[in-house]
Formats: sequence, C-alpha cells, structure tokens
Amino acid sequence: MSTFQGLEIAKTGLFASQQALNLTGHNISNANTPGYTRQVIDLSAIAPPTTYGMADQWGKAIGGGVNVDGYRQIRDQYLDQQYRRENTTLGEWETKSDTLSAIEGILNEPSDTGITTVIDNFFNSLQELSKNPESLEVRAVVRENGVSLTDTINSVYQHLDDKENELNSTIESRVQEINSYADRISKLNNEIYRFELTGQTANDLRDQRNLLVDKLSEIVNITTYEDSNKNFRIDISGQALVDGSNAYTMSVDSTGTVKWDLAGTPVNPTGGILKGLLDMRDGDGTNGVKGIPYYKEQLNKLAYNIATVFNAQHAAGYGLDGSTGVNFFNITDSTYDPTAEYAKNIKVSSDILADDGLQKIAAASDPNSLPGDNSKPGDNSNVLKLIALRDTKISGLNGGTFDDFVSSLISNLGVDAQQANMMQTNQSAMVKQVDYNRQSVSGVSLDEEMTNMLKYQKSYEASARMITVMDELLDTLINKMGVT
Repeated sequence: MSTFQGLEIAKTGLFASQQALNLTGHNISNANTPGYTRQVIDLSAIAPPTTYGMADQWGKAIGGGVNVDGYRQIRDQYLDQQYRRENTTLGEWETKSDTLSAIEGILNEPSDTGITTVIDNFFNSLQELSKNPESLEVRAVVRENGVSLTDTINSVYQHLDDKENELNSTIESRVQEINSYADRISKLNNEIYRFELTGQTANDLRDQRNLLVDKLSEIVNITTYEDSNKNFRIDISGQALVDGSNAYTMSVDSTGTVKWDLAGTPVNPTGGILKGLLDMRDGDGTNGVKGIPYYKEQLNKLAYNIATVFNAQHAAGYGLDGSTGVNFFNITDSTYDPTAEYAKNIKVSSDILADDGLQKIAAASDPNSLPGDNSKPGDNSNVLKLIALRDTKISGLNGGTFDDFVSSLISNLGVDAQQANMMQTNQSAMVKQVDYNRQSVSGVSLDEEMTNMLKYQKSYEASARMITVMDELLDTLINKMGVT
C-alpha cells in the first residue's frame, strides 16, 4: 500500500461525509414540505483489490475507503396502502355527513316553519272553522294556512332539487379533478422512468407522485402497484386510470352517469368522495342507500296523500254557496305516479283561490242544512270529518297518519345523519392515527437530523485531518528523507 492510497481513502471519506451532510441539509430543508419522505445515504466499504501484486509488502490488502451507493427513502408501503384505504372511506363518509346535514337543514324540523308546524296550523284552523262554519274570516284563515302548507312543501322540494343539482355539479368537478390527477401522475411516471434509466433513484419525484396519489385516494377508491420494470399503475375497481405514462379519462354523460371515455363503460367507485356524491345524488332507498331521491320520494308521497285524501272528503261536502265536488288541492290523480313531482306542484285549487273561493270551502255534509238566513245554524259535520283525517291511518303513508309519516321521515333522517357523523368522526381518528404512524417512519425528525449533522461533521473533519496527516507524511518522504 502506498502513501498515495491513504490520500485516496481519506478523499473518499471526505466526499462521503460531504454528501451525507448535503442530504441531511436536504432533509432539514424539507421538514415541513407536504409529502416529503426522509432520505438516508447508503454507504459501503470499498473492498481491497484482488489483483495479484496489489497487496502490501506484508502480503496484506487494505480496502479502498467508502463508497456512496445511493440515497434511499424510508417508507413503509403497508402504511401507505392502509392510509389510502382509510382516506377513501373518510372521503365517502365526510361527503355523506355533509349532504345529510344539508338535508336536515332543508327539512328544518322541528321549527316554527317546518312541515309539522304548517300541518298543525292547517288542522287547527279547521278546528276553528268547526266552531263557526259560516265565518268568512275563519275560512280565509283556513285558505291561507292551506297555501302556507303547499308553499312549505314546494319550498322543501325545491331546495332538495337545488341540492341535487349542486351534487351534479360537484360530481362533474370531482371527475375533472380525478382526470387532472391522472394526467399529472402519468407525466411524473414518465419523468421518473427517464431519470431512473441513469441508475439513480428519483426520490423527490416519487414524493410528488405519492402526494398526488394520497390526494386522489380521498376522491375515489384506488389500488396501486409498481412492476419490476418500474411501471407504476393505478386502478379504479379493476380499470386502469394510470398505466405508466398513459392516463385514462372519465366524464359525466347527459344522464349523469360517470363513464370511462375510452371504453364507454360506467365507472363504479366503491369508496371515496365520488362514491358518497353518487350515493347522495342517486340513493332512492335501494340497499339501504338513502340520498336526495329517497327524501324527494317521501315528500311526493306526503303531498299526494294529503291532497287526495283531503280532496275526497272535501268534495263530498257542501260550501256556503251550495257547491259540492270541489277539490281543495289541485292534485287529482286517482293513483300514485312515482315519476310525478307532487311535492313540487301541489297547490290550493283555483276554485278555492277564486274570489268566491271562501264560499266553496265545504264545511257542511247536508245541503239542506246550509244557512239560508241567520236563524239557521251552520253545518260543521264535514269539517269535523276533515279534521278526523289527521288521525286516520293511510295506506299510502305506510299505514300511518300524516304526523306519523313526517315524524318517521325526520327520525330516519336523524339516524342516518348521526351514523354518517359517527363514521366520519371514527374514520377521521383512524386516518390521523395511520398518518401519525406513517410520519413516524417517513417524516423528518429535526432532532435526529441534527444528530446526523454533528456525526457527519465530525466524520468530515476526521477525513480532512487524515488528508493533512498524509500530506505531512508525503512531505517527510519527499523533502526530508536523505537530508543530513
């Protein structure tokens, strides 16, 4: 071994320590960078030469110093996969919780302006009419409360319609977001592939890709894998979204169905924000999924049965002017049509809203009992029958009364909203715990990096000192040997 080899060994230690310090600085600089993964330097000893004649004068060979093999990310793939699974579930339940809370706000029960209250007011005004069936003033109150009832049902239904349209817009926005993530990930795949052809590892580019994949996992359920050729792929329910440098887009068609653009087949998400949005937009109660269509359907049933049941009894009575067969509400379908928007269109009939409409409110059952002069008392027998409808079990309302049906609807909504809130809370805690575990492995610890910095600094100083010593040895060898 020559003295010059000692210089070479010290040089490798100097360069390795410098690279380790640079990497430590890189970790410290990115301690707060979202998605950044801690990196470590891989070092290995340079083996002694095995070529004949390369041993020292004692026949022994010494290694050649240290080699920088590369820079490695500290990442746990299992924790990554677990985080993305839990994040997908969280995205779904957050969406459902927000939507169900919005529906609760639309129904606004219990309150002074909710459906239950306006039904109370309507039947209470009928109660007052039974006490004084000839009073036009009381009849006006009945008509106004009828208008208030229909207006409230109309308003609730319209707000549900608006929320449904809002969900449609949000679905389109989320689909475009998925396409954007897919495009960016595919471009990163290409950059990573080209960079790693040189034999290096594109750690920082991989961090960017992993961050995008994490964000994507909140929107839709995904599975990811990378093959032996470094080809990275993302699937949604078995269909490729990203395959290497190729991104496959999706869109929302005119019917609101999310479809793959290339295959033309529906996208069937099983989790994530997109699944929550589709469930809330399309859920009609099938398989227990209750979204806006379910609550609109229940409101349609309520409006239809209030109108038809009340109309049947009202038309059997007589108004002050002797009129009969008059409907109080404008819905006259003999059978329920599940495609009709009864709650949107229910109104007090034009006959009752007319100038002489108060005369046509049918409080009497006997046309001979109508007050022809002030000496005859008013007949209230039909209005009493109308009042009794409030406590009548109606087959179209699942065998319950008007109040029972509304109470059941609000109760079911409350249970669904509570479950969604509970699932959101639980999933949020789960995601935080998994992310904490992941950060404990992959995150940058400033204390640890400061320790590494001191360690590599000392190593650098020692290597530098070694070079100084070797320089002094060479100086002795060259300039002082043989000098007397």
